[in-house]
Amino acid sequence: MSEEKAEALRQISEIKNHLVDKQTFYPYNYNAVYVWSVVISLLTFVMIPAYKESIIFGTMTIFILITLGFVSEGMMTKKENANYDIEDCTLRQRFIMKNFMMLSFFIIVLSTTFARYELYIPIYLSWLFLISIGYFTVGYVLNIPRFSQMAQLNILVSIILLAMGGYLGHLVGKDSECIHFVQFYVVLGLAILPAIIAYQQKNLLKQNQEDKD
Repeated sequence: MSEEKAEALRQISEIKNHLVDKQTFYPYNYNAVYVWSVVISLLTFVMIPAYKESIIFGTMTIFILITLGFVSEGMMTKKENANYDIEDCTLRQRFIMKNFMMLSFFIIVLSTTFARYELYIPIYLSWLFLISIGYFTVGYVLNIPRFSQMAQLNILVSIILLAMGGYLGHLVGKDSECIHFVQFYVVLGLAILPAIIAYQQKNLLKQNQEDKD
């Protein structure tokens, strides 16, 4: 009976730990990062053909893909929250989600403006710069140094590439010599590196859970 009582107390303690300060707690399904990696990769390679079709078509394509990303992440977040008896989003989840949504809507408007003048490289670099600011916020708020370090690298690279492109006159047009390199780095910086960090975080959480057990 004493062992059963001890087990019951342990379970109650775990429940209390989950319930304490839910508003600052941030359960996260890192599979959402993989979804965003796919979305970013698709956006990188369909953006120019979509804008060449028409500005409206390109804008709607970007909007639909980003919306799919947010819907997918929202569903995964809701499912993850259910594991901790959290019915609604926590304050941190709302803050980070709203942060990325505002950045995304600004990027869409900025991309539409740049696309009118075929400034495709500035579009990619604005994505790299602004989305990395979002990742820097995530790294800071959730204390994930890898995200912050990745974001700082991306921001630095975006500034350097923009300066080099402007100096060399390679910012206009889809046939610019720099376009393929910029596309490659956008996929690397906003798709591949975040996916690697998410994989590392998943393994770290799994290891911590095993150590507790």
